[in-house]
Amino acid sequence: MLDGEEHWNAVLAEILLSPKIGVIHAKLVGDLISVTAQLDMAAARSRRPALALDGIIEYDEKVGPLEEAYKEAWQAVQAAPDRERRWPEQRRLTAALTAAVEGVADFARQQGVEVWLHRFGDSGS
Repeated sequence: MLDGEEHWNAVLAEILLSPKIGVIHAKLVGDLISVTAQLDMAAARSRRPALALDGIIEYDEKVGPLEEAYKEAWQAVQAAPDRERRWPEQRRLTAALTAAVEGVADFARQQGVEVWLHRFGDSGS
């Protein structure tokens, strides 16, 4: 980060702190942070590297596009000039964050890591 590179979850922090989002967006960001942390903690408990090189490449191939999708959706929300034009972009952000949560959870499960989605605020949790 000292070289000017953005922190990997800076966009998630921006989303959480923005008055332009709804409760569902905050819940999905929470789920995304949670499932990513569960994957990291499983690696720490096993006292082995989180992922071998092949796993890192696979993660980047599967999750990278999902991360880019929510970043682009977030940029569109920010660029919308008013509430009426922001609404479709907020729905796009919801879909992109949902896909990212599911993508990270699926990847973790493929790596043999049991993860739980909290579905913050869902009546079934």
